[in-house]
Amino acid sequence: MPASTDTDETKVKSVEICPILTQHFVYPFTNDVDPTLVVKILQKNVSMLLDTGAHVSVLPKQLVTKTISLPEEGHAKRHVKAFGGEEIVLDGPVLLDIIICGVHIVHPFFYVDAAIPAIGGYDLLRAAHKFISS
Repeated sequence: MPASTDTDETKVKSVEICPILTQHFVYPFTNDVDPTLVVKILQKNVSMLLDTGAHVSVLPKQLVTKTISLPEEGHAKRHVKAFGGEEIVLDGPVLLDIIICGVHIVHPFFYVDAAIPAIGGYDLLRAAHKFISS
């Protein structure tokens, strides 16, 4: 590859993005450290951490209850193991509209009463891929 000493050369920083999310849209990550995207959930822009190691998608309960009311009882519980083996109990799921990279789907989200980022798990990436592929 030829070397250039031109000081006006424009350098483009490339970031590899999961091909599932870029088949139709190129959508930049919101920062250079974490794989986060701005998605629209419940008509609000939400910064979502994409975590392919998470089996399910999880939202902070506060985000969900600001827009919809949740029954005190009646939602199932899901037990998951977090990194390090600690077991966490999630409530839900609740079906919510989400727009991710221009794709609009209705997706089941679990929620937890804790200060966590919105997490888009493998289930969300797979659902978006199925929608794009169909």
